[in-house]
Amino acid sequence: MLFSVDLKSLERTVGEENVHRLQPQVAEAYGFNGEALRFLTEIGLPDDEEFEITFRMPVTFDAAFIWDRASREARGWHFPAGVESVVKIGAFPINAVVIDPNTGVVYQFTDAIKELIPVHGDLSSLARTVSSFLEYIGTYSRHEDEDDEDVEYVRRKREVDDMMSGIRLVDSLPFANEYSEWVELFDNLEGGIYT
Repeated sequence: MLFSVDLKSLERTVGEENVHRLQPQVAEAYGFNGEALRFLTEIGLPDDEEFEITFRMPVTFDAAFIWDRASREARGWHFPAGVESVVKIGAFPINAVVIDPNTGVVYQFTDAIKELIPVHGDLSSLARTVSSFLEYIGTYSRHEDEDDEDVEYVRRKREVDDMMSGIRLVDSLPFANEYSEWVELFDNLEGGIYT
């Protein structure tokens, strides 16, 4: 895993009821193995409906969550080389989020360009990015000396830039593509939309 993420810290950030794990036999039915299998069964996917960052899968196997290359390409979608199928794990506010069960790479199923763009090197990166985003919102407070909105914006920009830099040092994918919804979500965070 790219980031060190554990169940307890994830539960503290998003709430115990918002961490969704799979039973091993269900995860294996989707084709997961290795680190992705361990992450999905022991740690789980974080979820926050308020900000429309919804990551969860059905507790029983549902073949409709497996999206194959051939049927999607027949509808005009472009899959990365070597990816034959993906499993839907959730959604951002606009686009679905899927994972290649063989590699553990997380993709955004980007409607605007009909392309899968990589947004996380693995599930730990997804969990860390969601946690960082939500922790910032949950702990943000205006300083007493920030009567001027420009001063507050400068501080928020610096803090959000530092948070993004910390994520990029380990996994550049969340912010690497202009169509990644993380780019807009963190821009909105910087602009004070969520605080």
